Amino acid sequence: MTSLDRIGYLLGKYGDLFLKGVGVTLLLAIVGTAVGLILGLGLALLRNLKRTPQDARIKTFFKVIASGFARIYIEVFRGTPMMVQAIIIYFGGKMIGVPWTYLTCGLFVISINTTAYMAEIIRSGINGVDIGQMEASRSLGMSNFQAMVYVIFPQALKNAIPAIGNEFVVNIKDSSVLNVITVSELFMAAKIASSATYFYIESYLIIAVIYLTLTIIFSQVMKIVEKKLNAPFVPKLRKVFHA
Repeated sequence: MTSLDRIGYLLGKYGDLFLKGVGVTLLLAIVGTAVGLILGLGLALLRNLKRTPQDARIKTFFKVIASGFARIYIEVFRGTPMMVQAIIIYFGGKMIGVPWTYLTCGLFVISINTTAYMAEIIRSGINGVDIGQMEASRSLGMSNFQAMVYVIFPQALKNAIPAIGNEFVVNIKDSSVLNVITVSELFMAAKIASSATYFYIESYLIIAVIYLTLTIIFSQVMKIVEKKLNAPFVPKLRKVFHA
């Protein structure tokens, strides 16, 4: 039996398993990126908190705690492998009675891991916005919160779109490490098929082509989105002052 025959056999017998693996992989990447982006926005704000001489002691205290928490969170989750995080969180959770499934734990792990990376992406986007934008917004009568929501954040997100898209593509590939807690994603599908047939090279060749196809497709989609967002940014300030 040639390699092509083996690939045909694997696709015929385990095609549904590979398709299920693709679905779970995309679910992990989409949920992880979306949740990571939302939580990363908040973490980036905490990380960027600045103390001022006008702050009361209690306010300064909470700023130090919040900023310190964000810094430690980012360092820990960016500085340790997601595979190790998955093992610790899954089995640690089981030890204290957390009733989650493999998939639920996988979604949780990839989300909190992505949060750390998204926080730094968003923070870089915020720092990339000209400081004069904030000063101009304040001179128009906006509060810090209004200036951040209506002026700074939209520009920061626009600047960060390429990095956010890249993080999504990375999540498609990195979700494979969650097979360590037996999440039934694409890599696990290849492990099952190869263990049953001993067609190791052909099984992993199939998923390599699938991973490559997914990353190419979504990379092209992100390039299109990036081009659409290249139009000049004009903040809709009327909404801020609308009575």
